[in-house]
Amino acid sequence: MDIEQLREILSKEKDTGSLQELPGDFCEDVGNYIKTLKDEEGEADERWREHVEAEIRSAIGKVEDIIRRRMGKIVKLASSGTKMPPKGMLEEEERIFESVKSYVEEGKERLFALMLGEKEGESEGKGEEVKEQKEPSWNILKTAEPIPAKDRDEELHIVRILEDIPTFMGTDGRIYKVKREDVIMLPKTNAEILCKRGVAERFEGKEKGE
Repeated sequence: MDIEQLREILSKEKDTGSLQELPGDFCEDVGNYIKTLKDEEGEADERWREHVEAEIRSAIGKVEDIIRRRMGKIVKLASSGTKMPPKGMLEEEERIFESVKSYVEEGKERLFALMLGEKEGESEGKGEEVKEQKEPSWNILKTAEPIPAKDRDEELHIVRILEDIPTFMGTDGRIYKVKREDVIMLPKTNAEILCKRGVAERFEGKEKGE
């Protein structure tokens, strides 16, 4: 491991929406690299020590940025309903994924019970039941006008999905799992791409069968 490898890993993490697969011994390699630098720092003369110290700061900064970006992706994946940890996670990252996923599911159950005015424990199992029964609704949305997105750079557009498509990450960083006949709000960029590909169309607010 060296500073150039860290720079390359960080660049890939910035440029892709999914987790890149890291070597299983990534953490150990980084630790050994930092340790080597610190040993070199202790033996270097004053002029070279400044160079080594700068490399240590740069390396630690890049490692922190890599971790921060990966944690953001892991939290989003765990919150999206993905059941299995995606490929590319380190062992510790898989544990974080499972912990976040469990916490989110428990939170959903508590909110579900709160919304239904139930006491704690009464809604156990009902969240999944409702999720399985839920079908796309054509009369919930009454307009296809763009909706400005709060705290986001893009407005949202309402589209109807014409065929099943693979799970994807939107430009807003959210994970979207959609299927044929779903009516959803997407960032403008994603909505336009899907419409151009012919797998979605602008929703006109008509009920099914009209």
